[in-house]
Amino acid sequence: MTDKKLISSLQGLRAVAFLCIVLSHCGVSWLSPWAITVFVALSGFLMPCNYYDRPPTAPGVRSAMAFSLQKIRKLYPLHLIMMATALLFVLKGLLVQPSVRGALSCAAQLAVSIFLLQTWIPSSRFWFCLNGVAWYLSVQAFLYAIFPPLLTVLKKADACRLRCIAAAVFCAQCLASFVFWKAGFNETTVFYLTYLCPLFRAGDFTISCCMGCLYHSRKQVSTLPRGVFSLLELAAVLLAGGCLFIAAGQVGVLGAASFRYNVLFIPSAVLLVWLLAVGKGFISRLLSAKPFLWLAGLSPYGFLIHQVLIRYMEWFADKFNLTVHPVVWTLTVLLLTLCLSSFYKALECRVRQRHAKAAT
Repeated sequence: MTDKKLISSLQGLRAVAFLCIVLSHCGVSWLSPWAITVFVALSGFLMPCNYYDRPPTAPGVRSAMAFSLQKIRKLYPLHLIMMATALLFVLKGLLVQPSVRGALSCAAQLAVSIFLLQTWIPSSRFWFCLNGVAWYLSVQAFLYAIFPPLLTVLKKADACRLRCIAAAVFCAQCLASFVFWKAGFNETTVFYLTYLCPLFRAGDFTISCCMGCLYHSRKQVSTLPRGVFSLLELAAVLLAGGCLFIAAGQVGVLGAASFRYNVLFIPSAVLLVWLLAVGKGFISRLLSAKPFLWLAGLSPYGFLIHQVLIRYMEWFADKFNLTVHPVVWTLTVLLLTLCLSSFYKALECRVRQRHAKAAT
């Protein structure tokens, strides 16, 4: 299995997760926890594959922060653009009803968003402030920062120990979720602790990093026939579908808020990422098709663009008293998101080319 094939199959999954995020913000909200768990699993799995054989990063907090900034710098300018675009709504409200408290709140939200601190503040006023989806960039910045020391530890572990670490972390997450459930925490608190909190998300990330290290260090390629792998991939998809059914219907204990925002989806997400990385089944080949790869290439930009776009579309629809069918609305959101993402990506490429010419 080549690295190109590995990236292709997993990028196809990234495209599907991105579509689920767009759908969730257009009304199918129960898709979002699965998609975010897949994003974290993909990141954790691919990071060891990309950095396992590279020279280790220097130890220390400063080095970890530099590594994190290097990883997010590609999307950070777009984050600032979308943050400023969303800020116009807040400023409009201040102009209508000016107040010192409102101005201070706006300044606080701006500072929190600039420094990507949204998910470190246990207050719903800040989690989704300005461009709401930027909370994931806040979590990702932390995960990138802990990756260099985490990889150093995982590289010292053999295959058996890596499996034990992954199992222990997952059990710890399940135990924490069980404690939250038994303690009777309200849904807002549980939502923050299991879905948004970077420390809890570090568990998903660590599990996936363990699987990435196992994949990288495996010595033998599986000899299972393609048909068997296709069945395994289908089983992983059905498992994910079953988890979505539990979350959407809030069925049983696993459908409780303490579980349905995270730990419910971790096994199926990690299993699906692993099987698609091997890439021998039908679903893997399907997700490696060019349309999925094209969509995956736009997904990082579309992720940051689409929610602010939805807010402007809602404002426009209210202003002109328009009623749009949900399907038409969703397709319009997706189409405009892809158009804006393509425009930004082309602009970014042109700016890079100019910088490269100036450097030479």
